[in-house]
Amino acid sequence: MTILLLLGTITFIILLTAVWKIHPLPVLFLGAFLFGAFSGFGVQETLLLLSAGFGNTIRGIGLIIILGTIIGAFMEQRGALRVIAEKIIGTLGRKRAPFSMSLVGFIISTCIFCDSAFIILIGIWQKIGKIAKLPLAVGTVALSLGLLSSHCFVPPMPGPVAAITVLGADFGKVLLFGLPAAFVAAMAGYFYASLAGKNEILEIREAEIPEESAEKTVFKHHWPVAFLPILVPLFLIGSVSIAGMFKENLPTGIYDILKISGNPVSALFIGAVIAIFVIGKCHQKELATEGLIGKAVLNAANILMITGAGGAFGEVLKQIDFKYLLHENITLTGVLALLIPLSFSAILKIAQGSSTLAILTSASAVFPLLEPLGLTSPTMRALTCCAICCGSMIVSHTNDSYFWVVTKFSGMSVRQGLKLQTIGSLVSGISAAAVILTLAFIFGE
Repeated sequence: MTILLLLGTITFIILLTAVWKIHPLPVLFLGAFLFGAFSGFGVQETLLLLSAGFGNTIRGIGLIIILGTIIGAFMEQRGALRVIAEKIIGTLGRKRAPFSMSLVGFIISTCIFCDSAFIILIGIWQKIGKIAKLPLAVGTVALSLGLLSSHCFVPPMPGPVAAITVLGADFGKVLLFGLPAAFVAAMAGYFYASLAGKNEILEIREAEIPEESAEKTVFKHHWPVAFLPILVPLFLIGSVSIAGMFKENLPTGIYDILKISGNPVSALFIGAVIAIFVIGKCHQKELATEGLIGKAVLNAANILMITGAGGAFGEVLKQIDFKYLLHENITLTGVLALLIPLSFSAILKIAQGSSTLAILTSASAVFPLLEPLGLTSPTMRALTCCAICCGSMIVSHTNDSYFWVVTKFSGMSVRQGLKLQTIGSLVSGISAAAVILTLAFIFGE
């Protein structure tokens, strides 16, 4: 009965968000409340669980998402994104520009949402593609899938951060496993784009690109500075997990210092300081409510509310003894058990369109299954997060807002979007899944 109730609740969430287009925040709260009430917890206890889950989730990820949003806002508005794109393209050459756009997407979407980044960068690609007489569809899809790869896999994007919080995974390990998976997904997207897009002709509608999407300030630093707000936090966070393997051989106190600087909040705070005061050369007005800081916090608030609601749903699910309910039906454990969260996330992505919501709902539903599936070790929790992220890439189609951003601003028809973006996201997601399963066979516990 409990399993049917859970499936019914998830179906309810999908219908209200994907079909009736209701905002996910009230839907997740209502779904969690109904599930708890009908599971026998009672109204009072369910409300207490919702409050605890919401508060614990915000406490775990609030600063991470806010700081990540601030970094992205300053990099976008101060021209750093354009500098990164132009430097990579200039280094690899215009003839390799489609490959360069895939790399650009992979790097930039670690700090800015994929739809915003696509709107900013598509104009750069269209200009270079026309001058170099390259197939515009190839670079467009390479860019869109490169952006989607990091968006789904790499913290501090809200999806992976939420999964880390709900599943209790190690931030650094998710980063170390997620980065290669995201890179392979981006490269697979590029190779698919090269094959499927070379004969596709796009009707560019430049007038549809809003003027406000362009950066408003010329970048006034040497190009390496543009990479610092992204690379410094990633390096600090990743170094903790790597140093942990050798901490007994490190000098006294070094590992403790690395743990402090590599804490996700500390690392992103350092990245935000670089973005604000080095790249932004911040003035007092930018720190005001109406400035970039204020706008970034407002953007983060919507994400935090939805993520917190997902955490509330997860808190109710944690009270259910799924091990007792499923012990006779569990046939997959260990590495192959990763196929369960991956498939669950993919089904949710296909059904309702949002990668972030697919990750969040999947993590909440999968958490009680970690023990019966044999996924409780730190390494397997991190790989479970990554498996869920793989599923959230499969597939981007007409119920995904990002699908319409890509098609509208690139000049794709719906048919071309389904052929290039939808199938391409499937190829990228499956490629990433192959990487995660391989890593699980090598490092799984």
